[in-house]
Amino acid sequence: MQNQYKNMKKNEDGAILAIVMMALTVLSLLGLALATASYANIKLTTVDRDYQATYYIAEGGANQTYADIKRLVESSYENTHTEAAFFAEFNTQIDQRVNGVSISNFEESFTEKPRAEVKVEQITDGNPRSYQITSEGIIGKRTRTVIKPFQINWESGSAMDVPENAVAIIKNSISLKGSASLSGDVYIDSPKSETIVMKGGASINNGDVYVPENAVGKAIKTPNNFGGTIPEDKVNSTSILWDVYQEIIADFPTFPTYSIANDETIGGEYNRFNVIDDGNLNINSWQVSSYDYTLNLAKNLQFNRMTFGSNYTLDIITNNKDYNIVVKNLDLSNGHINIIGSGKVNIYVEDTFSIGSGSTINSSGNTNQVNIYYKGSKPVQISGGQSINGSIFVEKADIKLTGGGSFEGFLVSGGTSITYAGGTYSSAFVLAPYADVVLKGGAGVDGTIIANKLEGVGGVSATFNTIDLANFPFGTNSSPSAGDLIERQPTVELD
Repeated sequence: MQNQYKNMKKNEDGAILAIVMMALTVLSLLGLALATASYANIKLTTVDRDYQATYYIAEGGANQTYADIKRLVESSYENTHTEAAFFAEFNTQIDQRVNGVSISNFEESFTEKPRAEVKVEQITDGNPRSYQITSEGIIGKRTRTVIKPFQINWESGSAMDVPENAVAIIKNSISLKGSASLSGDVYIDSPKSETIVMKGGASINNGDVYVPENAVGKAIKTPNNFGGTIPEDKVNSTSILWDVYQEIIADFPTFPTYSIANDETIGGEYNRFNVIDDGNLNINSWQVSSYDYTLNLAKNLQFNRMTFGSNYTLDIITNNKDYNIVVKNLDLSNGHINIIGSGKVNIYVEDTFSIGSGSTINSSGNTNQVNIYYKGSKPVQISGGQSINGSIFVEKADIKLTGGGSFEGFLVSGGTSITYAGGTYSSAFVLAPYADVVLKGGAGVDGTIIANKLEGVGGVSATFNTIDLANFPFGTNSSPSAGDLIERQPTVELD
């Protein structure tokens, strides 16, 4: 019995050893499995971390580039004044500043130095214009690529835009006879045939003729014996902003009202003169000159009449500020107005505006120092040695410049007729979308003419001259914000 017990105990000892060995084996296998799983998990986490980090680098490169592009949009807009110039400047800045750039100002990622390789592409032409940022994020050997599309929509800050080199932008028809010439690009917006008639030695040079697509090849009419060169007409791909031009005319301002100017007397004890009398400003007596009378502005003023005679001069002192003067009748029959100081004077003429003899307005000043708004219906006539150096906005009256009269500035009219005749010279931007403009008798215009019709007869000329439209004084002058100029779309990853 005792021997049997001993044998059983020995057998049990062997079984326990086997169980222990089996347990150790299972535990070893479990440990190995856990270690393998942990290692795989760690490896997967590292891969996932690097994968996500690479995406963030690509996205960060796209976002940083977009922020740089917004600044380039603003600077390009501030430095240019036309659509074509803006996009040319913007594309140049893109190529020089952000296209092909490697961005590496990221923190290290586990001893790896991340970077983003960026390129910017133009996708479409025209306005608005589409672009795309492509950003490749790189960490070690891992890469991910995203794209960020955006759109640029150029807007005119002055609500005024014309094509570059445009000497004439005409709604309906052009007639050139004799040796009449246009120098610069010519735009005509009518789809009809024979909208440009040229006779004699008439010419269009230093530019092209742009017409609607369905008028190409049939817009220009010349006689069989035409002695000049017939220009080629081309398809116009530029929008002519007639709605904007007409809106500017429709926005002719409501005149302000102020207190009538106080009476003022000048002269000595025995030769007193009422230079301001019952709301009338009288610059027509010797005391004005002898006593050096000036109109020293400290507030906006209103007069019933301003009368100039005997070639006397009125110096208006602005004290380097802007002021308004409202007058019912401006009679500059024989006299001169000078604007002194860096300020600007807006003159609102309600009923009549006449200028005669050799009268001048702001002859030696800067063009942007004076703006004249004329509400009356009687025609404005500038002739002889008369000259105006400033801008005029006529609500509905016709305008006639003759006999050596000169005008320099912006000439805006809601009327139906503007005539340059008899040696008249004008360096002007003419905006008259409802008017028929006639050049005759040796008249010359340097600038741009926007009108319903244009007629040139004899030895007349119109020559394109660059006018800074940033100084256009009428209509809306609010500049668009960066948000109006550029619009971004969501960032997406390339497969």
